[in-house]
Amino acid sequence: MNKILRLLTAIIMVASIGTFSACKRTFDSPPGPVDPGIVANTTIQALKAMHTSSGAYNTITTDIIISGVVVADDKSGNLYKQLFIEDATGGLQIMLDANSLYGSYPVGRKIFIRANGLTISDYNGTMMLGVKATVAGLPSLEGIPAGLISKYVIGGSLNNPVVPHVVTLSQLTTGMQDRYLGTLIQLDDYAFTDLSTTYSDTSAYKSTVNLTIKNCASQSITVRTSAYANFAAKKVAQGRGSILAIYTTFGTTKQLILRDETDVMFTNTYACPLPPGTLLLEDFEAIGANNAALVLPGWKNIGEVGNVSYQNAIFGPVKCAKISAFNTGASTVTSWLISPAINLTGATAPKLTFMNAAGYLDGVTNFRVMISTNYNGSNTPSTSTWTQLPATLATAPLSGYSAFISSGTINLSAYIGQTVYISFKYEGGDPGKTTTYEIDDVKVTAL
Repeated sequence: MNKILRLLTAIIMVASIGTFSACKRTFDSPPGPVDPGIVANTTIQALKAMHTSSGAYNTITTDIIISGVVVADDKSGNLYKQLFIEDATGGLQIMLDANSLYGSYPVGRKIFIRANGLTISDYNGTMMLGVKATVAGLPSLEGIPAGLISKYVIGGSLNNPVVPHVVTLSQLTTGMQDRYLGTLIQLDDYAFTDLSTTYSDTSAYKSTVNLTIKNCASQSITVRTSAYANFAAKKVAQGRGSILAIYTTFGTTKQLILRDETDVMFTNTYACPLPPGTLLLEDFEAIGANNAALVLPGWKNIGEVGNVSYQNAIFGPVKCAKISAFNTGASTVTSWLISPAINLTGATAPKLTFMNAAGYLDGVTNFRVMISTNYNGSNTPSTSTWTQLPATLATAPLSGYSAFISSGTINLSAYIGQTVYISFKYEGGDPGKTTTYEIDDVKVTAL
Protein backbone atom coordinates (compact mmCIF):
# COMPACT_ATOMS: atom_id res chain seq x y z
CA MET A 1 0.00 0.00 0.00
CA ASN A 2 2.84 2.40 0.89
CA LYS A 3 4.45 1.65 -2.49
CA ILE A 4 1.21 2.62 -4.28
CA LEU A 5 0.98 5.91 -2.31
CA ARG A 6 4.59 6.78 -3.06
CA LEU A 7 4.01 6.10 -6.75
CA LEU A 8 0.92 8.33 -6.86
CA THR A 9 2.78 11.12 -5.05
CA ALA A 10 5.66 10.96 -7.55
CA ILE A 11 3.22 11.12 -10.48
CA ILE A 12 1.49 14.20 -9.01
CA MET A 13 4.83 15.98 -8.42
CA VAL A 14 6.00 15.33 -11.98
CA ALA A 15 2.68 16.60 -13.34
CA SER A 16 2.93 19.72 -11.17
CA ILE A 17 6.44 20.47 -12.39
CA GLY A 18 5.26 20.08 -15.96
CA THR A 19 2.35 22.41 -15.32
CA PHE A 20 4.54 25.12 -13.76
CA SER A 21 7.04 24.78 -16.58
CA ALA A 22 4.27 25.12 -19.15
CA CYS A 23 3.11 28.38 -17.46
CA LYS A 24 6.55 29.99 -17.47
CA ARG A 25 6.84 32.89 -19.98
CA THR A 26 9.71 35.02 -21.25
CA PHE A 27 8.47 38.61 -21.52
CA ASP A 28 10.15 40.79 -24.15
CA SER A 29 10.99 44.41 -23.35
CA PRO A 30 8.51 46.81 -24.90
CA PRO A 31 9.74 48.21 -28.19
CA GLY A 32 11.41 51.64 -28.06
CA PRO A 33 9.97 54.68 -29.77
CA VAL A 34 9.71 54.43 -33.52
CA ASP A 35 9.26 57.07 -36.17
CA PRO A 36 5.61 58.12 -36.41
CA GLY A 37 3.64 57.99 -39.63
CA ILE A 38 4.73 61.52 -40.55
CA VAL A 39 6.71 62.52 -43.61
CA ALA A 40 8.85 65.65 -43.75
CA ASN A 41 7.90 67.70 -46.78
CA THR A 42 10.81 70.15 -46.70
CA THR A 43 14.38 70.35 -45.45
CA ILE A 44 15.96 72.41 -42.71
CA GLN A 45 17.96 74.27 -45.34
CA ALA A 46 14.77 75.17 -47.25
CA LEU A 47 13.08 76.32 -44.06
CA LYS A 48 16.05 78.52 -43.14
CA ALA A 49 16.00 79.99 -46.65
CA MET A 50 12.65 81.61 -45.74
CA HIS A 51 14.53 83.89 -43.33
CA THR A 52 16.76 86.25 -45.28
CA SER A 53 16.77 89.45 -43.24
CA SER A 54 18.59 89.46 -39.90
CA GLY A 55 16.27 90.40 -37.04
CA ALA A 56 13.09 89.72 -39.03
CA TYR A 57 10.30 87.39 -37.84
CA ASN A 58 9.02 84.99 -40.48
CA THR A 59 5.89 83.21 -39.33
CA ILE A 60 5.10 79.99 -41.19
CA THR A 61 1.54 79.80 -42.53
CA THR A 62 1.66 76.59 -44.55
CA ASP A 63 1.76 72.95 -43.52
CA ILE A 64 5.52 72.63 -43.52
CA ILE A 65 7.00 69.62 -41.76
CA ILE A 66 10.69 69.17 -41.09
CA SER A 67 12.51 66.34 -39.37
CA GLY A 68 15.96 66.04 -37.86
CA VAL A 69 18.06 64.21 -35.32
CA VAL A 70 18.85 65.92 -32.02
CA VAL A 71 22.58 66.66 -31.97
CA ALA A 72 22.66 68.76 -28.77
CA ASP A 73 20.35 68.81 -25.75
CA ASP A 74 20.20 70.52 -22.34
CA LYS A 75 21.57 67.68 -20.23
CA SER A 76 24.79 69.46 -19.15
CA GLY A 77 23.05 72.79 -18.55
CA ASN A 78 25.07 74.59 -21.20
CA LEU A 79 21.93 74.87 -23.30
CA TYR A 80 18.74 76.22 -21.72
CA LYS A 81 15.29 75.45 -23.06
CA GLN A 82 16.63 74.64 -26.49
CA LEU A 83 17.76 71.81 -28.73
CA PHE A 84 19.76 71.67 -31.92
CA ILE A 85 18.63 69.32 -34.66
CA GLU A 86 20.14 68.34 -38.01
CA ASP A 87 19.07 66.74 -41.24
CA ALA A 88 21.21 66.08 -44.31
CA THR A 89 21.03 69.74 -45.35
CA GLY A 90 21.75 71.72 -42.19
CA GLY A 91 21.09 72.40 -38.53
CA LEU A 92 18.62 74.52 -36.57
CA GLN A 93 18.09 75.70 -33.00
CA ILE A 94 14.66 74.79 -31.60
CA MET A 95 13.28 76.93 -28.76
CA LEU A 96 11.12 75.01 -26.24
CA ASP A 97 9.81 76.56 -23.03
CA ALA A 98 10.46 73.52 -20.84
CA ASN A 99 13.26 72.12 -18.70
CA SER A 100 15.06 68.76 -18.82
CA LEU A 101 14.34 68.38 -22.51
CA TYR A 102 16.96 65.63 -22.74
CA GLY A 103 14.53 63.30 -20.96
CA SER A 104 12.15 63.38 -23.92
CA TYR A 105 14.47 64.51 -26.71
CA PRO A 106 17.97 63.18 -26.03
CA VAL A 107 20.86 63.38 -28.44
CA GLY A 108 20.24 60.81 -31.17
CA ARG A 109 16.45 61.02 -31.16
CA LYS A 110 14.72 61.87 -34.42
CA ILE A 111 11.98 64.44 -34.13
CA PHE A 112 9.36 65.81 -36.50
CA ILE A 113 8.18 69.40 -36.32
CA ARG A 114 4.88 70.66 -37.69
CA ALA A 115 6.02 74.20 -38.39
CA ASN A 116 2.71 75.84 -39.34
CA GLY A 117 2.18 78.65 -36.81
CA LEU A 118 5.80 78.75 -35.66
CA THR A 119 8.23 81.56 -36.44
CA ILE A 120 11.80 81.50 -37.66
CA SER A 121 14.12 84.34 -36.71
CA ASP A 122 17.74 84.77 -35.65
CA TYR A 123 19.79 86.04 -32.74
CA ASN A 124 22.72 87.96 -34.19
CA GLY A 125 22.93 85.59 -37.14
CA THR A 126 22.15 82.19 -35.60
CA MET A 127 18.69 81.02 -36.68
CA MET A 128 16.06 79.76 -34.26
CA LEU A 129 12.60 78.27 -34.57
CA GLY A 130 10.03 79.19 -31.91
CA VAL A 131 6.94 81.34 -31.43
CA LYS A 132 6.62 85.07 -31.94
CA ALA A 133 5.60 87.01 -28.87
CA THR A 134 5.55 90.58 -27.61
CA VAL A 135 7.88 91.35 -24.73
CA ALA A 136 7.98 94.85 -23.24
CA GLY A 137 6.11 96.09 -26.29
CA LEU A 138 8.61 94.65 -28.75
CA PRO A 139 8.50 91.51 -30.91
CA SER A 140 10.51 88.58 -29.56
CA LEU A 141 11.13 84.96 -30.45
CA GLU A 142 10.26 82.74 -27.49
CA GLY A 143 10.18 79.03 -26.79
CA ILE A 144 7.18 76.93 -27.78
CA PRO A 145 5.01 76.89 -24.59
CA ALA A 146 5.30 73.63 -22.65
CA GLY A 147 1.61 72.85 -23.10
CA LEU A 148 1.91 73.17 -26.88
CA ILE A 149 5.15 71.30 -27.48
CA SER A 150 3.39 68.03 -28.31
CA LYS A 151 1.26 69.87 -30.89
CA TYR A 152 4.32 70.90 -32.86
CA VAL A 153 7.07 68.44 -31.89
CA ILE A 154 6.64 64.69 -32.35
CA GLY A 155 9.31 62.32 -31.11
CA GLY A 156 10.56 59.47 -33.24
CA SER A 157 13.19 56.76 -33.02
CA LEU A 158 16.10 56.82 -30.57
CA ASN A 159 19.84 56.25 -30.92
CA ASN A 160 20.20 57.55 -34.45
CA PRO A 161 23.85 58.15 -35.45
CA VAL A 162 25.21 61.58 -34.56
CA VAL A 163 28.39 62.24 -36.52
CA PRO A 164 30.17 65.62 -36.40
CA HIS A 165 31.21 67.47 -39.53
CA VAL A 166 35.00 67.55 -39.55
CA VAL A 167 35.83 71.03 -40.84
CA THR A 168 38.50 73.70 -40.80
CA LEU A 169 37.95 77.21 -39.50
CA SER A 170 38.19 78.65 -42.99
CA GLN A 171 35.16 76.56 -44.03
CA LEU A 172 32.98 78.33 -41.45
CA THR A 173 31.42 81.64 -42.41
CA THR A 174 29.21 84.06 -40.50
CA GLY A 175 26.47 84.23 -43.15
CA MET A 176 23.04 83.23 -41.82
CA GLN A 177 22.67 80.55 -44.47
CA ASP A 178 26.05 78.95 -43.71
CA ARG A 179 25.81 75.18 -44.15
CA TYR A 180 27.38 74.46 -40.77
CA LEU A 181 25.53 76.97 -38.57
CA GLY A 182 23.56 75.09 -35.94
CA THR A 183 25.30 71.80 -36.67
CA LEU A 184 27.70 69.64 -34.70
CA ILE A 185 31.21 70.23 -36.00
CA GLN A 186 34.70 68.99 -35.20
CA LEU A 187 37.84 71.12 -35.28
CA ASP A 188 41.27 69.48 -34.94
CA ASP A 189 44.61 70.64 -33.53
CA TYR A 190 43.27 73.27 -31.12
CA ALA A 191 44.11 74.26 -27.53
CA PHE A 192 42.90 76.83 -25.02
CA THR A 193 45.04 79.94 -24.99
CA ASP A 194 44.55 80.41 -21.23
CA LEU A 195 45.25 77.19 -19.34
CA SER A 196 44.74 78.72 -15.90
CA THR A 197 41.01 79.31 -16.14
CA THR A 198 37.81 77.28 -15.74
CA TYR A 199 35.22 76.76 -18.45
CA SER A 200 32.94 79.44 -17.05
CA ASP A 201 32.20 81.85 -14.20
CA THR A 202 32.25 80.28 -10.75
CA SER A 203 31.29 83.45 -8.89
CA ALA A 204 27.86 84.44 -7.62
CA TYR A 205 27.38 86.60 -10.73
CA LYS A 206 26.98 83.53 -12.97
CA SER A 207 28.19 85.26 -16.11
CA THR A 208 28.59 83.36 -19.37
CA VAL A 209 32.27 83.21 -20.32
CA ASN A 210 33.97 83.41 -23.70
CA LEU A 211 37.28 81.57 -23.99
CA THR A 212 39.61 81.36 -26.95
CA ILE A 213 41.06 78.26 -28.57
CA LYS A 214 43.81 78.45 -31.16
CA ASN A 215 45.46 76.05 -33.55
CA CYS A 216 49.09 75.83 -34.57
CA ALA A 217 48.40 78.09 -37.55
CA SER A 218 47.33 80.82 -35.07
CA GLN A 219 43.67 80.59 -36.14
CA SER A 220 41.34 81.18 -33.21
CA ILE A 221 37.65 80.83 -32.35
CA THR A 222 35.52 81.57 -29.30
CA VAL A 223 34.16 78.85 -26.98
CA ARG A 224 31.13 80.19 -25.10
CA THR A 225 30.03 78.45 -21.89
CA SER A 226 27.18 79.17 -19.49
CA ALA A 227 27.93 79.52 -15.79
CA TYR A 228 25.05 77.09 -15.22
CA ALA A 229 26.77 74.27 -17.13
CA ASN A 230 27.58 71.38 -14.83
CA PHE A 231 31.22 71.62 -15.94
CA ALA A 232 31.54 75.40 -15.48
CA ALA A 233 33.90 75.08 -12.50
CA LYS A 234 36.21 72.53 -14.14
CA LYS A 235 39.60 73.66 -15.31
CA VAL A 236 39.93 73.77 -19.08
CA ALA A 237 41.63 70.89 -20.86
CA GLN A 238 45.39 71.33 -20.68
CA GLY A 239 46.47 69.75 -23.95
CA ARG A 240 45.84 70.04 -27.67
CA GLY A 241 43.51 68.06 -29.91
CA SER A 242 39.98 67.86 -31.30
CA ILE A 243 36.83 69.63 -30.13
CA LEU A 244 33.18 68.84 -30.88
CA ALA A 245 30.68 71.68 -30.55
CA ILE A 246 27.66 73.37 -32.06
CA TYR A 247 28.73 76.12 -34.45
CA THR A 248 26.98 79.46 -33.90
CA THR A 249 27.69 83.11 -34.61
CA PHE A 250 27.25 86.42 -32.84
CA GLY A 251 27.35 88.97 -35.60
CA THR A 252 30.72 88.49 -37.26
CA THR A 253 32.13 86.44 -34.37
CA LYS A 254 32.40 82.70 -34.82
CA GLN A 255 31.40 80.79 -31.67
CA LEU A 256 31.31 77.23 -30.39
CA ILE A 257 28.78 75.91 -27.87
CA LEU A 258 29.92 72.80 -26.00
CA ARG A 259 27.47 70.00 -25.28
CA ASP A 260 29.66 68.72 -22.45
CA GLU A 261 33.32 68.97 -21.43
CA THR A 262 33.89 65.43 -22.74
CA ASP A 263 33.58 66.90 -26.23
CA VAL A 264 36.89 68.67 -25.59
CA MET A 265 39.44 66.01 -26.53
CA PHE A 266 42.62 67.98 -25.92
CA THR A 267 44.71 64.99 -24.90
CA ASN A 268 47.85 65.57 -26.94
CA THR A 269 50.92 67.58 -25.95
CA TYR A 270 50.08 71.27 -25.72
CA ALA A 271 53.08 72.53 -27.65
CA CYS A 272 52.75 72.84 -31.41
CA PRO A 273 55.20 70.84 -33.49
CA LEU A 274 58.25 73.01 -34.06
CA PRO A 275 59.00 74.09 -37.62
CA PRO A 276 61.96 72.31 -39.22
CA GLY A 277 65.22 73.59 -37.81
CA THR A 278 63.56 75.22 -34.78
CA LEU A 279 64.81 74.04 -31.37
CA LEU A 280 62.81 76.40 -29.12
CA LEU A 281 59.81 78.60 -29.80
CA GLU A 282 57.92 80.40 -27.05
CA ASP A 283 55.29 82.99 -27.98
CA PHE A 284 53.65 83.16 -24.52
CA GLU A 285 50.20 82.60 -26.01
CA ALA A 286 49.45 79.97 -23.35
CA ILE A 287 49.90 82.27 -20.37
CA GLY A 288 47.16 82.78 -17.80
CA ALA A 289 45.53 85.88 -16.37
CA ASN A 290 47.23 89.26 -16.59
CA ASN A 291 49.64 89.96 -13.69
CA ALA A 292 49.53 86.37 -12.44
CA ALA A 293 52.79 84.48 -11.95
CA LEU A 294 54.12 83.19 -15.25
CA VAL A 295 53.85 79.41 -15.63
CA LEU A 296 55.17 77.75 -18.79
CA PRO A 297 55.80 74.03 -19.35
CA GLY A 298 59.53 73.29 -19.11
CA TRP A 299 60.51 76.83 -18.07
CA LYS A 300 61.80 77.86 -14.63
CA ASN A 301 60.52 81.11 -13.11
CA ILE A 302 62.67 81.81 -10.06
CA GLY A 303 62.67 84.72 -7.63
CA GLU A 304 66.09 83.87 -6.22
CA VAL A 305 66.47 87.06 -4.19
CA GLY A 306 63.46 89.07 -3.06
CA ASN A 307 60.96 86.39 -4.09
CA VAL A 308 59.88 88.39 -7.16
CA SER A 309 58.96 86.28 -10.18
CA TYR A 310 58.11 87.00 -13.78
CA GLN A 311 54.43 87.72 -14.47
CA ASN A 312 51.97 87.35 -17.31
CA ALA A 313 51.47 90.52 -19.33
CA ILE A 314 48.45 90.95 -21.60
CA PHE A 315 47.89 94.10 -23.62
CA GLY A 316 45.00 93.57 -26.02
CA PRO A 317 46.09 90.81 -28.41
CA VAL A 318 49.71 90.88 -27.15
CA LYS A 319 50.78 88.29 -24.60
CA CYS A 320 54.27 88.28 -23.14
CA ALA A 321 56.31 87.95 -19.95
CA LYS A 322 57.21 90.91 -17.72
CA ILE A 323 59.39 91.58 -14.71
CA SER A 324 59.65 94.56 -12.35
CA ALA A 325 60.60 95.24 -8.76
CA PHE A 326 58.00 98.01 -8.57
CA ASN A 327 55.77 97.92 -5.51
CA THR A 328 57.29 94.66 -4.24
CA GLY A 329 58.88 96.06 -1.10
CA ALA A 330 61.99 93.98 -1.84
CA SER A 331 65.11 96.17 -1.57
CA THR A 332 67.16 93.64 -3.57
CA VAL A 333 65.68 91.58 -6.37
CA THR A 334 67.29 88.89 -8.52
CA SER A 335 64.89 87.03 -10.77
CA TRP A 336 65.42 84.44 -13.49
CA LEU A 337 63.33 83.11 -16.36
CA ILE A 338 65.15 80.03 -17.67
CA SER A 339 64.33 78.05 -20.80
CA PRO A 340 64.06 74.27 -21.07
CA ALA A 341 67.23 72.45 -22.08
CA ILE A 342 68.19 73.08 -25.71
CA ASN A 343 70.28 70.41 -27.40
CA LEU A 344 72.59 71.94 -30.01
CA THR A 345 73.95 68.60 -31.17
CA GLY A 346 73.73 68.54 -34.93
CA ALA A 347 73.14 72.28 -35.19
CA THR A 348 75.16 73.97 -37.91
CA ALA A 349 74.62 77.66 -37.19
CA PRO A 350 72.41 77.99 -34.07
CA LYS A 351 70.87 81.39 -33.37
CA LEU A 352 68.75 83.04 -30.67
CA THR A 353 66.24 85.82 -31.29
CA PHE A 354 63.54 87.39 -29.14
CA MET A 355 61.47 90.56 -28.91
CA ASN A 356 61.68 92.87 -25.91
CA ALA A 357 60.31 96.14 -24.56
CA ALA A 358 60.94 98.27 -21.46
CA GLY A 359 58.98 100.80 -19.47
CA TYR A 360 58.96 103.28 -16.59
CA LEU A 361 62.67 103.89 -16.26
CA ASP A 362 63.70 103.99 -12.62
CA GLY A 363 67.29 103.76 -11.47
CA VAL A 364 70.01 101.33 -12.47
CA THR A 365 68.09 98.14 -13.18
CA ASN A 366 69.99 95.32 -14.87
CA PHE A 367 68.36 93.07 -17.43
CA ARG A 368 70.58 90.56 -19.20
CA VAL A 369 70.30 87.54 -21.46
CA MET A 370 72.51 84.67 -20.31
CA ILE A 371 73.51 81.18 -21.42
CA SER A 372 74.68 78.19 -19.36
CA THR A 373 75.92 74.69 -20.11
CA ASN A 374 75.91 73.46 -16.50
CA TYR A 375 72.63 74.68 -15.00
CA ASN A 376 71.19 71.78 -13.00
CA GLY A 377 67.56 72.91 -12.71
CA SER A 378 67.86 74.16 -9.12
CA ASN A 379 66.16 77.21 -7.62
CA THR A 380 69.57 78.79 -7.05
CA PRO A 381 70.72 79.37 -10.64
CA SER A 382 73.41 81.80 -9.50
CA THR A 383 75.45 78.76 -8.40
CA SER A 384 75.76 77.72 -12.06
CA THR A 385 78.00 79.32 -14.67
CA TRP A 386 76.26 81.89 -16.89
CA THR A 387 77.68 83.89 -19.78
CA GLN A 388 76.04 87.10 -20.96
CA LEU A 389 74.89 87.16 -24.60
CA PRO A 390 75.13 90.30 -26.81
CA ALA A 391 71.42 91.13 -27.21
CA THR A 392 69.91 94.43 -28.31
CA LEU A 393 67.65 95.63 -25.48
CA ALA A 394 64.94 98.27 -25.51
CA THR A 395 65.45 101.62 -23.74
CA ALA A 396 62.77 102.40 -21.19
CA PRO A 397 61.05 105.80 -21.27
CA LEU A 398 60.37 107.65 -18.03
CA SER A 399 56.65 107.01 -18.45
CA GLY A 400 54.88 104.29 -20.42
CA TYR A 401 56.51 101.59 -22.51
CA SER A 402 58.80 101.47 -25.49
CA ALA A 403 57.83 99.61 -28.64
CA PHE A 404 58.90 96.00 -28.91
CA ILE A 405 62.24 95.65 -30.66
CA SER A 406 64.23 92.67 -31.86
CA SER A 407 67.17 91.37 -29.88
CA GLY A 408 68.99 90.94 -33.13
CA THR A 409 70.37 87.58 -34.24
CA ILE A 410 72.53 86.14 -31.45
CA ASN A 411 75.09 83.62 -32.65
CA LEU A 412 75.24 80.44 -30.55
CA SER A 413 77.79 78.59 -32.72
CA ALA A 414 80.28 78.45 -29.84
CA TYR A 415 77.91 75.98 -28.15
CA ILE A 416 77.40 73.51 -31.01
CA GLY A 417 77.27 69.93 -29.71
CA GLN A 418 76.29 71.03 -26.17
CA THR A 419 73.05 71.29 -24.22
CA VAL A 420 72.36 74.85 -23.15
CA TYR A 421 69.89 76.91 -21.17
CA ILE A 422 68.88 80.48 -22.02
CA SER A 423 67.98 82.78 -19.13
CA PHE A 424 66.60 86.28 -18.73
CA LYS A 425 68.12 87.67 -15.55
CA TYR A 426 66.69 90.74 -13.82
CA GLU A 427 68.35 92.66 -10.99
CA GLY A 428 66.65 95.59 -9.28
CA GLY A 429 65.07 96.70 -6.05
CA ASP A 430 62.16 98.64 -4.57
CA PRO A 431 62.41 101.58 -4.34
CA GLY A 432 64.80 103.13 -6.83
CA LYS A 433 65.52 100.29 -9.27
CA THR A 434 62.15 99.20 -10.66
CA THR A 435 62.33 99.52 -14.46
CA THR A 436 59.99 97.04 -16.16
CA TYR A 437 61.13 94.66 -18.91
CA GLU A 438 59.01 92.51 -21.22
CA ILE A 439 59.99 89.63 -23.51
CA ASP A 440 58.17 87.80 -26.28
CA ASP A 441 58.72 85.38 -29.17
CA VAL A 442 61.82 83.60 -27.91
CA LYS A 443 63.25 81.44 -30.67
CA VAL A 444 66.32 79.24 -31.09
CA THR A 445 67.07 77.74 -34.49
CA ALA A 446 69.64 75.15 -35.53
CA LEU A 447 70.47 76.66 -38.92
